[in-house]
Amino acid sequence: MKLRPLLSALLFTATLPCLPLVASAAQSTEESVTAPETHNRELKVGDKAPDQYKRDDASVVDWKANGLPAPEKESHWVRMGDHYVLVQITNGVVLAIQPAN
Repeated sequence: MKLRPLLSALLFTATLPCLPLVASAAQSTEESVTAPETHNRELKVGDKAPDQYKRDDASVVDWKANGLPAPEKESHWVRMGDHYVLVQITNGVVLAIQPAN
């Protein structure tokens, strides 16, 4: 049995449980919002919003009057509780979160 591949595999396996801790620490400074229809699941930038927020009838029509920047291509602003969330229409990914005024 070769010792080097065995040690490499053990080292790799030992570091895997630590990865979620590093990822959650890096995301703790980001804005998040709790969508009322998602059973209090917090949404952060990069998460997938519920499908109902991809539809045009959920979009904020007058984003400029609400002090929001222009939506990116294939996206729109929606209101979730006391936040505005920029959702990509094609896949539902949250692109930005801003508090409502």
